[in-house]
Amino acid sequence: KSRGNGREGAARFIERLKEFNLHLPTGIEVAGEATPYIKEAYSPAHDWSGTTLPWMAIGYELRMTPLQLLTFYNAVANDGEMMKPYLVAEIQRDGQPVQIFRPTVIKRKIASRSTIKKAKTLLEQVVEQGTAEKLKHPDSLYRFAGKTGTAQIGYKKISNITVIKGHQASFAGYFPADNPMYSCIVVISNPQHNGYYGSDVAGPVFREIADYCYVSATHLHQAINAEKAQPLTNRHLPVNHAGLTTDLQFLLSKLNLKYFAEESLSTWSLLKAKSDQLILEKKQISEKLMPNVIGLGLRDAIYLLENLGLSVSASGIGKVRRQSIAPGTRLRGQHVNLSLE
Repeated sequence: KSRGNGREGAARFIERLKEFNLHLPTGIEVAGEATPYIKEAYSPAHDWSGTTLPWMAIGYELRMTPLQLLTFYNAVANDGEMMKPYLVAEIQRDGQPVQIFRPTVIKRKIASRSTIKKAKTLLEQVVEQGTAEKLKHPDSLYRFAGKTGTAQIGYKKISNITVIKGHQASFAGYFPADNPMYSCIVVISNPQHNGYYGSDVAGPVFREIADYCYVSATHLHQAINAEKAQPLTNRHLPVNHAGLTTDLQFLLSKLNLKYFAEESLSTWSLLKAKSDQLILEKKQISEKLMPNVIGLGLRDAIYLLENLGLSVSASGIGKVRRQSIAPGTRLRGQHVNLSLE
């Protein structure tokens, strides 16, 4: 009786995978797409063993392409509706479309609404407090959801010796988690640096791709003038921003921010905040002494320092927060390192 229940459970598991369309190719118009390999329950032809079912539950003893797996994750992000992936939206001639390729639905619903909701919660928690927790944005710029994966390649057990030829690291998910617009999968075979876990190797690549997509997609951001302007206090005003005077004046004008400027501004200026007022101060630059470039963007800092005969290296993202040569040091063509935050 127990053996019969085991067979029935295994068959139901395999059938459920097929209900997710995981046994079928996506149908993308690219020659050579492989067909997924999923074993049939207790089939001698498929080398079914007593450990097959638990191994399959964590991704072993079956095969599918990254795109096929991503199609499944995309369906979860899409509230259960599975879409066919495609590469070409339209073909044009002389700037006019001659053939348009519409989105194609593979399956209207791969699972119930409540199941999809639970799956989304689980994938979000992987990033919030799970194996990918270190990848989440500390400033809550946007949230993403997904799952890390770490697989052993060439696993063999001979007597008491276990042989592993390598690893495969992966991260599959979607973003923004609250209103998914993109899905992405990163698979790195046999990584050589930074370990081999999905969270250490593939996750950071996913995060970098997601960051780039997020900042590049203007439709994901609310316009800065979408809401009624509120009076700004010193805490909210831009402070200690340095740059070309013309650039700062242009930005302040575009943002409709009033400011007080010294009478004789030079090429470079420093923007300060005092109480509820912005002050544009002259920034003195000497050709013989190391300038203070803290507050400058990287482009301006490199331009200024290289024109003074210095070589420059930089690390980080944002504005200059530290410089390796103290302001006021006499210049002798040194190398200066800038740290950005």
